[in-house]
Amino acid sequence: MNRSMSAWLQHKIDEYKFSVRDITVDYYMAQAKLNRPECTLEQLRRFNDTCLDMAELCQLNGDDQSYLHALGKLHQRLLQELGNAERERLFRMQAWQLARHSLTRLCHQLAMNGEWDKAAVLQSDFVKHASWIM
Repeated sequence: MNRSMSAWLQHKIDEYKFSVRDITVDYYMAQAKLNRPECTLEQLRRFNDTCLDMAELCQLNGDDQSYLHALGKLHQRLLQELGNAERERLFRMQAWQLARHSLTRLCHQLAMNGEWDKAAVLQSDFVKHASWIM
């Protein structure tokens, strides 16, 4: 019985690793489109959705560190786009809206982990980047 449980667990771990690998490829493809100066709002949203899918995959599999990492990468990139003066105002406003959402999820997870200081730093950083909107 132990052997079959061990085999089942190994199979689940392998499935998770393959899923992460596949979504990582999707992430880099979406990021490459975002790196282009002519990036569209749709491509920004697709990048956001891909990152959220990656984070959700990690969360569903109990991989809290990877969940935070995926959300953190998304949030930092959105802040970067928020401050990118070469982007149109609508693009930057969309980045702001998406960054608010990623910040909420990050802070929720950090609060659940008892990491209030990290959440406060993220919130403060967001306000600095988003001050031109307010």
